[in-house]
Amino acid sequence: MKRLLILLSLCVGFAQALDCPADSSYHTDNRTLLPDGTPNPNYGQMIATGICACIGFEVTLSGSSDDSTVTLIFKMVDNEAIRGIQLDVYHDAGSDLVYGDEGVVYKGEKLENVFDEYGDPVTSSNAMQLLSNEINDHVKVMAYSTNRTQTAGDGVEGTLFQITYKAPNGHEGLPATITFWLDGVRLPGTSMAPDLLDVSCSYPDVNNAVTFNTSEMGIGDDPLPTAFSLAQNYPNPFNPTTRISFDLPEQALTKLVVYNILGQQVSVLTNRHMSAGHHVFDWNGQDASGNSVASGVYFYELRAGDFVAKKKMLLLR
Repeated sequence: MKRLLILLSLCVGFAQALDCPADSSYHTDNRTLLPDGTPNPNYGQMIATGICACIGFEVTLSGSSDDSTVTLIFKMVDNEAIRGIQLDVYHDAGSDLVYGDEGVVYKGEKLENVFDEYGDPVTSSNAMQLLSNEINDHVKVMAYSTNRTQTAGDGVEGTLFQITYKAPNGHEGLPATITFWLDGVRLPGTSMAPDLLDVSCSYPDVNNAVTFNTSEMGIGDDPLPTAFSLAQNYPNPFNPTTRISFDLPEQALTKLVVYNILGQQVSVLTNRHMSAGHHVFDWNGQDASGNSVASGVYFYELRAGDFVAKKKMLLLR
């Protein structure tokens, strides 16, 4: 069965890391009343609402010719802790790309690895609820918590969530390009507590939309994997970068993590739902903060569905 390669080439915008400086965000204050019930003297004025958070896109194609999907991956940099999200997702592909009953939305690590108001990790998988609903020509996505759960607010780029659409006419039936944009974006920050004010600073709106080129996708003839597997990294030993590959015979929530010899987490290379196929990730010998780690033995672990595998690698500086 013919497999369509994973990654679309990007025409414009958000191909690189998100540029989101830790500056103050400014928005029109539409609150008629303050939290204490008194009239808001700043109503209608532009006010500082907190520290910036920014959103960007990635897109993948997955599945075989009879099960074609397009997944839109949302990246976020949160320079302060965020207590929820609300946004509307639009595209210009019409009926060639639909959400409907077959569309799904999954949390990324930004909504999975959350904390309470005191900065302690929250272990419940339901700490941050994620909902989506198709409304006319767009998909509305909301994330919220009923117990003051919030994101790390560490200024590090990570996956916020991802939406998977269905291509009812197959990948071959998609238009040459697909443009995505957002509207109605609200990212309630926490630095202005007790007020939760919008701290969104940049995202692809209708005037700054992101266009992906579907006509330049690669096509491979190799069959889909029949079993889960994790390959030995190459090169090994390595300095400074090594490549880790694995196979997924079916779509699965996939997490690839690097640990040091003490069992401490060093870097999360991916943590999201991934399509069936052959996947490759590079590790650059850096931790989650971008610091180069010391020479020594490290382990990488793959968790995909019920499959778990771990292998050892050696970094020599």
